[in-house]
Amino acid sequence: MIRSYNYFVLIVLSILLWCSPTDLHALTAQEILDQSIMKQKLGESFRIAATVKTYMAKKLLSDQTLWLMAQIRKGGANFFLDLDSPPQSKGMRFLLLVNEGKEPQALMYLPVTGKSVPLAAVEKFAKIVIQGLMPKGGESAGLVKEEAVDGRDCYVTRIKFPGESDERLAWISKKNFLVVKSQQMGSAGKVKWTFRVVEFFKTEQGEEFPREEEILIPDNEMRIRLRQDSAVFGIEIPDEVMNPETFWTFNWRV
Repeated sequence: MIRSYNYFVLIVLSILLWCSPTDLHALTAQEILDQSIMKQKLGESFRIAATVKTYMAKKLLSDQTLWLMAQIRKGGANFFLDLDSPPQSKGMRFLLLVNEGKEPQALMYLPVTGKSVPLAAVEKFAKIVIQGLMPKGGESAGLVKEEAVDGRDCYVTRIKFPGESDERLAWISKKNFLVVKSQQMGSAGKVKWTFRVVEFFKTEQGEEFPREEEILIPDNEMRIRLRQDSAVFGIEIPDEVMNPETFWTFNWRV
């Protein structure tokens, strides 16, 4: 069964892939990628209520509801996650602090112990989050082809990172320049993970945004479905929520 810290960062990764695709910045397919960034820039902070279902093969491992708050800024981001259900998970909280030039800091609070503990093993997945937030520079990308995804005509771009054998493919819709699918590919062409949007919704202004996303990890047959039940952007987040000393004590929903 997936460990709590891996689960936490995979949720953050899913949110990050659709709300802040900054890893596409200043690349070869300039016009397409710049349009994607402009379309999906949702502001510096947001709060999302979501339902997350985790499967191993076809078996449902967990069905949880949660709140996620984030502050995304130039040079880093803070993520706070509060599990609301099922009863055995209620009250568990996570905090991930990502700052340029520093090691990521991840903490988990367990209501049973009344204490928070650091999550050193989060580094593997935090690297993906950092790569999305703070590209090193020198990335290269090109337009590979045009392809339809779930009936949406898309540009397919290939993104390569300096000093790494992996590459990322991104399917960006022609109509509104949204990232509808992304894949991380290994050196031998093996798919490490696939992200895709499975449902969109329209705002009152007619703008489209993702409602539900899915992450597939072939190595362990894991599938994570994340559905945004509600979302608010451009909000003010109290400092206590993102403070390692107080994130588990602050009653932010009152």
